[in-house]
Amino acid sequence: MGATPCTDGITIEFGCQIRVELKDGSLESILKAFCKILPEILRDFIQKIVVGFGESAMAQSRKPFCCDECGNDKEFIWKTRHGKETKILTVFQWLRLEQLQVQCKRCGHKMYITRKLLGMERMKRIPPETYRKLGLVGSLTTYRVAKKIVSMFGWTVDKMTIWKSVQKTAAEIDFQLDEKGLPLGEADGTGVGIKGIAKRGKELKVFVQYKSGGGVRVAGLDIGDYNGSWDKLFGKSVKVFRKFSRFLLITDGDTSILDSLKGKIKVLVQRCLWHIPYQAKYVLWQDGVKSKGKEWLEVMSELMEVCAIRPLVDCQKTIEKMIESKRKRLDAVIQHCLSKGYTHTASYLENARLICLRR
Repeated sequence: MGATPCTDGITIEFGCQIRVELKDGSLESILKAFCKILPEILRDFIQKIVVGFGESAMAQSRKPFCCDECGNDKEFIWKTRHGKETKILTVFQWLRLEQLQVQCKRCGHKMYITRKLLGMERMKRIPPETYRKLGLVGSLTTYRVAKKIVSMFGWTVDKMTIWKSVQKTAAEIDFQLDEKGLPLGEADGTGVGIKGIAKRGKELKVFVQYKSGGGVRVAGLDIGDYNGSWDKLFGKSVKVFRKFSRFLLITDGDTSILDSLKGKIKVLVQRCLWHIPYQAKYVLWQDGVKSKGKEWLEVMSELMEVCAIRPLVDCQKTIEKMIESKRKRLDAVIQHCLSKGYTHTASYLENARLICLRR
């Protein structure tokens, strides 16, 4: 085994001899045996590479690290290449590595450089690559199931480590608009209550942006009141909003969403058509209209026709004519509600009409 410098780094020669006892030659038995010897092979492999890069760094006139005390990055001497053991979690196993220690020739300060070479934070046992992968697995299922899944691949880790990885990964995620995405998005409260929050009336609010290649991406995520508190959701994206000549935002009609953006950016608002008949059920109830009764069905069926989207219609003139027809039908529903004394429903549809059925 050895390490030699090369143009892009170092070249490692690594060899090992492993003695394995197997009861049979089935693939299951072979993989179980491999999982048992993996930590030892991996530890020796990583150790060899770290020592190789350590020696390469020490041979440079200007080191890729500096003294924690005086900032010197040139004059160091070796103290040991096999010092005090440290424990780190790789994507395969927990490993114990012998640390590399150097001493600053200027101030005499001794320090370990193993984590510096591995690209890890000082005193941390779990590198970013590991906790992000654990965080992904832990966010997709329960921690108990996540532990079972990773153990199937020889990864020995407890539920608490998975939980901490999820928390750390989530804290690092920064949601905001992508200036390369489409100037089109949707914002809505999910209605999902948040467990563990002392005050009631909180929900998860989401802002998504449509991608150029299809699909959507999360551009904002926040926990706020059911009514209002959209400022934090859009706060990080205001600068990106301004880079678009205009931005079309689809909402459920919540006026507090518009209030949080008023005066900051130029946004065209399109009310989500699905929400109009969906929320109309509530105002009809306020007006005392019996659910599924004759009057209820008449209003709801008309609203569903007005809000229905016809696919495969790509002629602009046809689309404009359809929108004109839908506006007339919506006006007729509003007049019908006024004649019947359905004041809540009429007022609701008047407000909805202002920001829906745009060309």
